[in-house]
Amino acid sequence: MCGICGEFKFDERDFNDNQLTNLMNSIASRGNDSKGTFKDKNIFLGHHRLSIIDTSKKSNQPMRIDDMVIIFNGVIYNYKEIRNNLVKKGHIFNSSGDTEVIIRLYIEYGNECVKYLDGVFSFAIYDIKKHNLFLARDRIGIKPLYYSLNQNRFIFSSSMSGLIRKGDNIQINPIALQYQFTLHSVVPAPHTLINDIHKLEPGHYMNITKAGKSYINKYYNVNEVGVENKNEEDILEHSKYLLRKAVEKRINIADVPVGILLSGGLDSSLITAIAKKYKDDISTYSIGFNTINEEVGNEFYYSDIVAKDFQTSHIKYNIDDKELFNNLDLVISNMSEPMVSQDSSAFFLLANKVSRHNKVVLSGQGADEVFGGYFWYEKIMRDKESKEIETLSKYYFDRSFDDYKNIVNSKYIDGNHVHDDISKLMNEMSPDLTTLDKVFRLELSMFIIDDPVKRVDNMTMAHALEARVPFLDIDLITFMLSVKGSDKIKNTSKYYLKKLSEDYLKEEIIYRDKFYFPVPPLKIIKDKFYDYCNKILNSDAALNRDIYNRKYIDKLLHEPNENFTNLNGNELWHFTLLERWFQLNIDVKI
Repeated sequence: MCGICGEFKFDERDFNDNQLTNLMNSIASRGNDSKGTFKDKNIFLGHHRLSIIDTSKKSNQPMRIDDMVIIFNGVIYNYKEIRNNLVKKGHIFNSSGDTEVIIRLYIEYGNECVKYLDGVFSFAIYDIKKHNLFLARDRIGIKPLYYSLNQNRFIFSSSMSGLIRKGDNIQINPIALQYQFTLHSVVPAPHTLINDIHKLEPGHYMNITKAGKSYINKYYNVNEVGVENKNEEDILEHSKYLLRKAVEKRINIADVPVGILLSGGLDSSLITAIAKKYKDDISTYSIGFNTINEEVGNEFYYSDIVAKDFQTSHIKYNIDDKELFNNLDLVISNMSEPMVSQDSSAFFLLANKVSRHNKVVLSGQGADEVFGGYFWYEKIMRDKESKEIETLSKYYFDRSFDDYKNIVNSKYIDGNHVHDDISKLMNEMSPDLTTLDKVFRLELSMFIIDDPVKRVDNMTMAHALEARVPFLDIDLITFMLSVKGSDKIKNTSKYYLKKLSEDYLKEEIIYRDKFYFPVPPLKIIKDKFYDYCNKILNSDAALNRDIYNRKYIDKLLHEPNENFTNLNGNELWHFTLLERWFQLNIDVKI
């Protein structure tokens, strides 16, 4: 994985060197093996490389082939197959990596090149002769791509910080703000919290002409996957096969060692067990925090069992409250967008330590969304009385629209966008789908990308650590969406994943209670963590920004551990994190 950025000018003005430096700095942490730029009259392309496949200089970027120049972030798992087909068509390769495969695929097929790619990616290709810029993002949106477009220029980056002119009078997007407080910091593309900064949607590509015209096209839509009648034996056999293939290619397609983030839960334990079939020497890593009251801070007991059973080289990191507290600002300042989940800090701190040993790790994100692991799925399935959007709102939204109107300044309220947008999406899906089936599609087209996936990519790549997610393999996703949602959670959550795990893991790992990645000091807020929240929410910056209803803030500060969202997030921490993100990423001048 890497970081990409660029600017495409539509006028005769010179590039702003400070802006270009800010762009390159915004992606610097994503790759420290090499960096490069390409600059012509109207185009600037920048790249920071984390060398994973073909670690030689031949795969450094920007890469130019004839009149095409590419910058690429991601990994293409079927690049060798594509390369062989292109060789048959007469292409002669200069490198052995996946970057050159993409650019030659574009030369051969143009915009349609994305349909041949099995992988995760965001990339840009500039045609020097035609003065056309082509950008694309993978089907699920695992790799980020932010952009801003006006009459003078188009600018883009793997990190939103590269597009923010700190200290300017930046306007908050009211639609995104409602999403932020309704879907636990999920702000779906194309929105971001900042007006005029956007995200290219998953499964889309974009063309920008020298005249400044932009054209965005969708090439994949996960919501169009239909449900089919399947028997249990076929579901188990095929899902097991697809998961094995997903793990195999993610652990084998790398020219550097690949480790595993092992929490001790079912998902990462199963990945470890399958990976051991393909690699004998595997390093695994776990992280834990101090326990507070009933909030247990680690799963070391279970990760130790798995590490011993599969003879991995296992390292545990225990983070005390002091280390966590001292890193809070660093965690938040490295967020492209504000992410309120407690485990953002966990991934950041774990990645910092793991990156000293590995460049690539496998992670268990996506299993709950693909196989049905969350407690709200059963509630949604059993609710037969409410409308689809009302059912989702009841069990998934952090708060109702009426409650939302009571927590923010009225100037940010101009309609119930979340309700209307998601209701429209659900109505556009096949009427043959149940509410639960539609929720699974929303999870994989919207919710997961701008919450756990964004969180993991952002926090690990802050330390140039590539996290690969086998459960979000596109073939596995497509197959499991074709399985009835009610079947996925029959008798128990993640029914099929638990059944197929019986071939790999002990029952005490498979059938124990679900344990969410814990960071207790950010859920039970007290002592210096409370003082941190209090200071931020009562600061001059917060008061002048005037986003929140002050009476509600006073209530949260008076009752710090009595106000939780539907998904058990501490509201005080959510409000604090958003305000601190603005302070660290918007207010500070460069």
